[in-house]
Amino acid sequence: MKNKVVSVLLLILCVVFCLSGCGLGNYFENGKPNSNGGAATEPGKDPENPPDEPGTVSTHYTVSVYFNNEPYLPGDNDITVVWRNRNEVKRVLLGSDGKADAGELSGTYSVYLSGLPKEYTYDPNGYVATASERQVSVLLVSVSTPDRGDGSTLYVNTGCYSMRHDGTYRAVIAGENQSLFYEYKPMSAGIYVIESWVNIYDDEVNPILHLYNGSTQMKWFVRTLDGGGAASDGGFAKNFRYEYAVAKNEVGGVCTFAVGGVSKTQEYPLYVDFCIKYIGEYTGSYADIRPQAAKEARGKTPEPKPDETFFGADMGTKLFDASQYALSPNTGKYHRYDPELYKDNPYGFGVGYGPMLMCALTAAMPAYTVVTSLYEANSVGPNGSNYLMLYNMWIENEQKFATFDYTNFIRIDYYAVRNSRGYCYVTEELRKFLQKFAENHSLYTDGVGPGIGTPEAGGYSANQDALWLFACGFYE
Repeated sequence: MKNKVVSVLLLILCVVFCLSGCGLGNYFENGKPNSNGGAATEPGKDPENPPDEPGTVSTHYTVSVYFNNEPYLPGDNDITVVWRNRNEVKRVLLGSDGKADAGELSGTYSVYLSGLPKEYTYDPNGYVATASERQVSVLLVSVSTPDRGDGSTLYVNTGCYSMRHDGTYRAVIAGENQSLFYEYKPMSAGIYVIESWVNIYDDEVNPILHLYNGSTQMKWFVRTLDGGGAASDGGFAKNFRYEYAVAKNEVGGVCTFAVGGVSKTQEYPLYVDFCIKYIGEYTGSYADIRPQAAKEARGKTPEPKPDETFFGADMGTKLFDASQYALSPNTGKYHRYDPELYKDNPYGFGVGYGPMLMCALTAAMPAYTVVTSLYEANSVGPNGSNYLMLYNMWIENEQKFATFDYTNFIRIDYYAVRNSRGYCYVTEELRKFLQKFAENHSLYTDGVGPGIGTPEAGGYSANQDALWLFACGFYE
């Protein structure tokens, strides 16, 4: 009898132990307890929606939307998930669980959202579904607010937005000619990116970025970016993307820029979301110097004829226009170009191509003579700065910055092919150098404190693609 009692007690203890070991009353969903109770499940498994049987693969194209690493629940908001390619557009309402299922599709699709509440944003051009990657996770972020300012002016003490942290911000552009100013102060060394997040599939807004150099107290315009980011072939919307480096000794400095935009339908205000983020360690330095050698400086530059007169590239207007010059496929050099004026091919360079464009190496140019000639640009100012060294040049295939040294490129290679007047022909590689030279040394500042002796200080102006013409002209 005693043995039977012991056996029953042991049986009861085993049952209690087994029940407690199963976690009875604790239901885990995605690794978190469910207060409603229920049977225990492994993280990520739902007993009401069992997974496919082993060995099966779902052919459905699906999207899951997340915010702060949690499923985003749309509530009363009607948010549509769009799968788009050249042949098909599939739209599905986002479910109450933050998921959408397009069913069985075939091929590659761009994926984006429509109807997202204004307090959220994301990269609408950053998601693609393919036959091998059908399940896409879209990550939402909240719109950050600058620390101070209203964006109205270039300087913080009079209104410029001030920001100290990475994040995604929203510029509300009231009109076509308006831009909002931002001053960002990186807190650590590294490579940073400023990139707009405008939906290229809606194709309604073209964002623009204006870049400035200088400090909190003194700033000047450098250049305008209209592109560089996500864009569609032949579309109106071209996102800007700007990468820049901050060396350890530059931490504490500021990056100033202005965000603008153009509406395809002329409807304002428009909204330009853009992100500022750290993308990697800064591996370049001023010590990474790369000498440049000319590859297209071949043959002497023609001498002018006695009856020819030299004209600056602005032709007396003080406005440089790149559309008036073109690279001839017959000569491999730049020429004055006018399809009507030179339609009879009077110079023999091809229809529309006129006299050869020249770059002043040692000769004086009205637009840029106070500071230095190009040949003497290796020693500028009282401290002898070498302007033929172009700093912080981005190398795309290496994903890093370096210093390009054009000293021998100008003082040896192109100097050797100049004519007796101190001019040399303009090749494509020389044009690229002149454009980089103008950008790197801020020859144009868009009216913000132009430097002494620069073309802008002399009353000259140029579109972004024509900055290189400051040192050019032609004989005719």
